[in-house]
Amino acid sequence: MSVNGGGSLRETLGVTKDPEFYLKLLDGWERHAPNESDRDAIDAQLKARCMAANRPDLHATFRTQLDQAFTLMKQQNVVAYFAATGETTSKAYVPGTMFATIRRSPNGESLDAYVTHAIQQYGAKPLFGDKRFIRFERESRKEIEGGSIVVTSIVYVAPVPGSNRRRGLQLTATIARPAEMAATDPKFIGWKTALDVCASTLRWAPPA
Repeated sequence: MSVNGGGSLRETLGVTKDPEFYLKLLDGWERHAPNESDRDAIDAQLKARCMAANRPDLHATFRTQLDQAFTLMKQQNVVAYFAATGETTSKAYVPGTMFATIRRSPNGESLDAYVTHAIQQYGAKPLFGDKRFIRFERESRKEIEGGSIVVTSIVYVAPVPGSNRRRGLQLTATIARPAEMAATDPKFIGWKTALDVCASTLRWAPPA
């Protein structure tokens, strides 16, 4: 939001910008901004792949799904997302995505009540014992063509420095596995561990 064509409302009111955040990403993963240029770039990649596979009919379906995904990210105020869109020679593929949002308490209070709720309702715990983070999981089962999948969402929340715990960076990683794959499967546990390690590398830097 801007005022008289100037900077953001926060800047106009003299409020300091939040610091930038960075993650050490998994091999082949890249950071993306949920904007129109990024959407257009992904759409061009999807179109090229469909044409290369001689399936131009699939492009319209993929484009609809892409538009829906970007609309949802806008509604949820996603500030960045991470996915395996880059080149990689590694066989340790993690079939998931991670979304970053800024969580705020509804009345400008600290996020302590939210953290307490997450601990009581979802069993949230510090990530690798680091009390800067809380981490919890949620699962849901979805029916798709040809079978069922289990979707696991792993949520990590860390306070934004300088916010007096009134704002927190929330990273939500989502991975899906076949319904017949047990939650104790070593491959699935490896995927979750890789995402945990990625989230644990969170670092902050002064705003641009």
